[in-house]
Amino acid sequence: MVCTECGAEYIEGIHVCPDCRVPLVPELPETPQPEYVEYVTVMKTGNPILLAMVKSILASAGIRHFVKGEVLQDLFRVGTAEIQVGRDDEPEARRLLLELAIGNGEG
Repeated sequence: MVCTECGAEYIEGIHVCPDCRVPLVPELPETPQPEYVEYVTVMKTGNPILLAMVKSILASAGIRHFVKGEVLQDLFRVGTAEIQVGRDDEPEARRLLLELAIGNGEG
């Protein structure tokens, strides 16, 4: 019997972990393997307002994204942040960013 919280193993007949106070299971479930995602840059900007807008649009569309250099932007308002998405999401992200550019009169 194994505790799902701390991973401690106990002999048969023990049903609750004495430390964690959770029910024991016969064996721990398989831990999911992390998914590898290749990220590509779809936009670079030094504008924190535009960065926030793009992050919001991508999140609303359910597109997983990562902002490289965001900490420097947040702390010092210097440098350029790179908005990256998974390669599979790149076409949809670029389409959304194009719509944003056209809607702002930049296209």
